[in-house]
Amino acid sequence: MSGTWRLYADAGNTALKWAVYAGGRWPVEGRIDVEDLAAAGRELAGVLSMSGFDPVECDGAALVSSRPAQSRHAEDTLVAATGQDVLVLGRELQAEIEVAYHDPAEIGQDRLAAAEGALALVGAPVIVVTLGTCITAQALDAEESLVGGAIAAGLEAQVAGICEAVPHLRKPVREALTSLRAGEDVPAIGRSTAENLALGLAASVRGTVEALVAMMCAKTGEAPVLATGGDAELAAALGASFDRVEPRLVLEGLRVVDERAR
Repeated sequence: MSGTWRLYADAGNTALKWAVYAGGRWPVEGRIDVEDLAAAGRELAGVLSMSGFDPVECDGAALVSSRPAQSRHAEDTLVAATGQDVLVLGRELQAEIEVAYHDPAEIGQDRLAAAEGALALVGAPVIVVTLGTCITAQALDAEESLVGGAIAAGLEAQVAGICEAVPHLRKPVREALTSLRAGEDVPAIGRSTAENLALGLAASVRGTVEALVAMMCAKTGEAPVLATGGDAELAAALGASFDRVEPRLVLEGLRVVDERAR
């Protein structure tokens, strides 16, 4: 494959999600578990090369991180894979969305990137729900201002909490999460501990999304709801109501900010 390309990456709590942008599309993407980041640069370079993306033709790389402790490893991985200096959101790159927080500096750069992506895709008002380790929601009003949001425990955080607080449920709650992510049918009633936990986790995701979206709508009025994050498609399958699931929403927003700066 010929022509220049750029690499965008999102360093989250559990993984570095990356994607190549070239010719107006996202032709290849992947993820690297955070525990593997320190030695992942050469592996990523190999994946890119096998996919037809020569580092010599890389036009740049950009990163957004929600986990400061992993930012250095993530940046080193991108540098090793591309040979390019990395632009970081909140450092060389700045989102332009007005934030109505008491202290705007508190909001995570990944949430700003998701908001930028939502505005680029559907305009305002819009509600963004991100389903990862935590479930976050944020509301952008008709004036494109991020008026506020909410954070709740996601599936990973809930499972970690159960494992910590109720040690004898560690095995069945992990089994429950595995069955949900494998797309297995959720029973109408639980007849084992793992089934009971699967029902509880599914109900928690649905109920949390419904409650958070209602809170956001109270500020924006009716607005499209965009979902992203590793568990967005699972949440939709479990009955959470979204207008669109956009797996690359954060990367799309990062791309928008990066292109605006060039």
